[in-house]
Amino acid sequence: MKCVIGGGHLRVFGRAIHAIARISDEFWFDPVEKGLALRSVNSSRSACAYIFFSSMFFQHYCWTAGSKSFLPVFRCVNMLERNVEKCNIYTNINDRHITFQLICKHGRLHKVTFQKQKQFKTGRQYLV
Repeated sequence: MKCVIGGGHLRVFGRAIHAIARISDEFWFDPVEKGLALRSVNSSRSACAYIFFSSMFFQHYCWTAGSKSFLPVFRCVNMLERNVEKCNIYTNINDRHITFQLICKHGRLHKVTFQKQKQFKTGRQYLV
């Protein structure tokens, strides 16, 4: 997976990260051909969240077949809006990392480890 988020959409993406982090201590990135889904379920499995970003949301989106540690990347949404031109998100299966690269005056690089998903059934559908 590789996608690029423009400065205008970065604020929306940051707020989505904060909203989904209120549900649980961890969440999953689910890249699919049509876009990127964020999923989260609380520890008692009584609440879940699902946010989907269409591939049209991104400046560039390439698809091939989590946790609160993402929050520091988006901790100050207002600062991101003023200083960040775009955000590159890509995975490297060999490293088991998702990399967030914020492109601004002084580029920043955040590497966050990820793990395999667990599948479980909710009242309406399967969340992966």
